[in-house]
Amino acid sequence: MTSDKSMENKTGIGSSPYYILIVLALGVFMTAIDAFIFIPALPTIVTDLNTSYSTAAWVLTIFMLFFTALLPLSGKLSDAFGRKKLYITGIAIFVIGSLAASTSWNIYSLIAFMGIQGIGAGLVLPTALAAINEAAPKGQSGKMMGLLVALSSVALIIGPNLGGYLIQNFGWKTIFYINIPIGILAIIMALKFKESYGETTHHIDIIGSALLVGSIATILISFVRLESLPFTDITVFPLFIASIIMFITLILYERRTPEPILNIPLLKKGKVLSLNLANLFSNLALFTAFVYVPMYAQLVLKLNVQDSGVLLTPLSISMLIMALIGGVLLDKYGAKRVLLLGSPILSLGLFILTYYVTGSTGLAITLSIIGLGMGLTLSAYQLLMLSYMPKGEEATGVGILNTFKGVGNTLGPVIGAFFLVNVTKATLSQAFSNIFLFGTVASIIAVALLIYLAINDRPSKNTVSDI
Repeated sequence: MTSDKSMENKTGIGSSPYYILIVLALGVFMTAIDAFIFIPALPTIVTDLNTSYSTAAWVLTIFMLFFTALLPLSGKLSDAFGRKKLYITGIAIFVIGSLAASTSWNIYSLIAFMGIQGIGAGLVLPTALAAINEAAPKGQSGKMMGLLVALSSVALIIGPNLGGYLIQNFGWKTIFYINIPIGILAIIMALKFKESYGETTHHIDIIGSALLVGSIATILISFVRLESLPFTDITVFPLFIASIIMFITLILYERRTPEPILNIPLLKKGKVLSLNLANLFSNLALFTAFVYVPMYAQLVLKLNVQDSGVLLTPLSISMLIMALIGGVLLDKYGAKRVLLLGSPILSLGLFILTYYVTGSTGLAITLSIIGLGMGLTLSAYQLLMLSYMPKGEEATGVGILNTFKGVGNTLGPVIGAFFLVNVTKATLSQAFSNIFLFGTVASIIAVALLIYLAINDRPSKNTVSDI
């Protein structure tokens, strides 16, 4: 192994940056489309597997839980074991999880297999970003990374539409078949890569990751148990205590370990903590609403599965358009101003979704507004976090930001399902309104945190975060 971050033996197609981009794009697209293609299937799965909405929500929750846990670790694992090896391993795990999920016989087997997919996805994305950064021609790493990340937005357009069509015509298990040929093709093409490594002396914080996952998992299980049991129940209260103990242990451990998964001294800085909490609440709001919009369209607006997937297209298109415009605004006005513009738009869209949507046309328009807010804020969070990091520690900052983002995404489905417990046909519409109201409140909290950040953060010259 070597600490040289250049690709070895730069000859042949395996060292071509554009070939590498195509191969990495396949993996990123595959993992991104999986979550989005799955969302319209939830009502069908509840019926076919004879389960509850709260239990079915764990299908996405477990995926996000393992994905979030591995995000901060994957970069260091690829440094130590090689980008090529870890990328192929991640793809293989994801394909195995997809194949297994297509054979699910009950909701619990499906949840377990989606957890395997989450592990694979958590290995693929950070490794792909590290590999494309190394392979990019000089001065073009940002451009190539942008192309790679943009595929997530494309997946957001294709996923729900394709998922709705497959579920409507061929059954929900067919949505997993798409991953298998894409994954196999990505593995075959990746075999031509020339292996590369990062710094191999990095400490891999496995204990910190386990404590983080454990604290999140126990609090999520506690929420699920609270849906039908009192807080004082012997199967509820100890879980809350265990979650608190693990979280405190995590904080104490992270203070002492080298290269922690959570940099506590950094998070103690007011502006960094405010930004990451705002990111958490913003993604909690988005994922809570996003996951349940197709279900709302099917159960309340009486649309079929395919049409409920199509309804997410306006959100995707407006997000893409505004992301392009937002890039120009970021350069001109700075990340804080763009966040203060985009976050209230997001809150407005969620507020309208809560109280004023009565048909498919109104829902499509409202989702377009939400997409505008998403397009403005996604890159701005990343850019502002990078501006707060010392030189050479940018990857640490991105890891922390994505960990908070992942926690919000993980909590969203479970908390949303809390409102759907024991609902009747008469109260179903109100239950969805409560879900969207929760998302609105979470989004408003994010806006308040960003305003606090803007007021208390002294602008510095020559930085993208100036306000």
